[in-house]
Amino acid sequence: MGKTACQRVVLWAVMFTAWLYGSVIGTLPGLAETKPEIFESRSLVGSYLAGRLAQNNNDTRNAAKFYGSALIRDPRNTVLLDQAFTMELTGGNWERALRLAELLIIEQPKHRMAQLLLGLKDFKSKNFESSEKHIKASALGPIGELSSALTLAWARQAQGKHKQALQALQLDNKADWAQYYLRYHSALLLDVAGHKADASKAFGEVFKQDSRTLRSTLAYAHHAAVVRGKPAARRILRQHQAKTKTDQHALVRDFLARLDDGSRIDLLVKTPTDGIVEVLYGLGEALAGEGGLTPGMLYLQMALYLSPDHPFALAALANAFETMRRFSEANAIYERIPASTPLRTAIEIRRAFNLNSLDRAKDAQSTLVALLETKAGGSNSENEKAAQRLRKLLASGPKGSDALTLGHNASQVRTVQQALMSLGIDIGDVDGVYGEATRRGVARYQKDNNLDVDGVVGPETYASLVRAAGPLTYANRADNATQLQILDAIGNILRARKKYGEAIGFYDKAIDLIKKPRKRDWVYFYARGTCHEREKNWPKAEADLKMALKLTPDQPLVLNYLGYSWIDQGLNLKQGLKLIERAVALKPDDGYVVDSLGWAHFKLGNIKQAVLFLERAVELRPDDPILNDHLGDALWRAGRQREARFQWEQALTLKPEPDEASKIRAKLREGLLVPVDAQGLQSANNDSTKNP
Repeated sequence: MGKTACQRVVLWAVMFTAWLYGSVIGTLPGLAETKPEIFESRSLVGSYLAGRLAQNNNDTRNAAKFYGSALIRDPRNTVLLDQAFTMELTGGNWERALRLAELLIIEQPKHRMAQLLLGLKDFKSKNFESSEKHIKASALGPIGELSSALTLAWARQAQGKHKQALQALQLDNKADWAQYYLRYHSALLLDVAGHKADASKAFGEVFKQDSRTLRSTLAYAHHAAVVRGKPAARRILRQHQAKTKTDQHALVRDFLARLDDGSRIDLLVKTPTDGIVEVLYGLGEALAGEGGLTPGMLYLQMALYLSPDHPFALAALANAFETMRRFSEANAIYERIPASTPLRTAIEIRRAFNLNSLDRAKDAQSTLVALLETKAGGSNSENEKAAQRLRKLLASGPKGSDALTLGHNASQVRTVQQALMSLGIDIGDVDGVYGEATRRGVARYQKDNNLDVDGVVGPETYASLVRAAGPLTYANRADNATQLQILDAIGNILRARKKYGEAIGFYDKAIDLIKKPRKRDWVYFYARGTCHEREKNWPKAEADLKMALKLTPDQPLVLNYLGYSWIDQGLNLKQGLKLIERAVALKPDDGYVVDSLGWAHFKLGNIKQAVLFLERAVELRPDDPILNDHLGDALWRAGRQREARFQWEQALTLKPEPDEASKIRAKLREGLLVPVDAQGLQSANNDSTKNP
């Protein structure tokens, strides 16, 4: 039978399409050349639906394979192209992602991520004209416009087009958050271009706008150390610390240590490639942290396309996989981070938590114990470096009749302050300025060590201090903050596994490291207190919880736990109720805290109020079996037996612990038989609901 002209046109179009796309798709690894047998048997619709299911389950590897299988059968389907590209890029499969990007821009010329990736490919090969074309084409939407402008600026800087690079950053009518990125990269770009005075001014404006952000603060401090000297860098970090009011970040501690030991300090961003990586890493981390996991991960992977060992992009990507509960993938990424990074302790702790989430609790604990032992002892090479540093510090101290006293501002003062703090003598900020608090600390040390008590640091006092603090501060062992992190992590894993007795031992070690508890140390006393309570050692539990409350009077977790524990035992009833009411006022949308208030009223015999709060708690946390069980008990006491049975049945469907399930079944058979005692306290069948 002959073919009509229309049929011939259609046939030609199909053949041309097969040739055009087959020439690209046919070379895609894992698509045409290496199709698994499972994909051969799937239909187009079946492969697509399997891809969607895998994607919804955050299984990016299999999602990419299923979409690839579907794409072979329908190569011009833009939905399939987009999904396959996204999954391949999320997985860092560069060859496949790049070839899919080439297809995507044929069908969707304004596809933001495809154009940007192709722009990066050309940037790597120094094909700058094509790179700029792709980067400009990626400017779609607010995020696309920003990433395009920032990347374009650095691409132009790579060509020596400094003025054009700065012009690319001049975007009008942008939100404050976008302007922050533009100002930050203007400062970085000026620094790389050698315009130090302009860079200093630009960094100052960025820091004035936001002195809390660690990354931009470090960039400013690096710039200051290179251009204005180490004291300027330290001042910037002190201002940052004053704003954040938290423990020093590991990166800040490492930077300060390098300032102290005379290490070479470079700019944080040294080249245009570093600049583009900073763009992609910064946007990716921000997006992923704000809930935009997919676009965030795409930007992070593109940062790694240019810099595969970038520790911060790797850490942020691993964190995104943790959010997706892909713990094995997260740990695989953590293992790619260079061992030399100052983030190593934090990374090992994250790896341990992920192992615990994978039900590998023993591996998690052994990882942390090994890390603790390493930090406590140090390798031979580390100890030798520490000894060298100790000798250097001793040699740099006051000589002859020289002395450090009030008003001095020098690196030796900082050394003295660090030594005092490490020995448990709190002098406030380690700022390099010999103030009254430092003088008092020196005098106390002199008195305790049979030295002349004059509050002045001469050669004898300086040498004594440095040697005494050496094992704590200068032997390259973990400082207290690092050891506390590790001990707390081990305790938390054991506590989550209900191994309360073992956890107490690690919390004991953590608290022993604390010379003078401060507000931020409440967590260790709280955690140990909850473990003592679960171990039925109330006197010790109460002491720890009271200490935690003393350190942080408005912490809802502490208020809730201590207040409820009192009421549960018939102690300090009015005071306990007030504590829980304060906790609810601070966290009115926390179902566990609201449940505690309702359950407290139930135990006090205030059934009407109990029902009111327990109903609210179940609204907030409808998937918790204990909260539903509590509401059932209150409804039964309120004379609403049918509703009570419904709540108990609902609690059983939510898979409570076996012992709780047996109690609920007994109540369904017999009702709530336990009477109210003479004090008006309900002797409940259930343990109290607390949120340790």
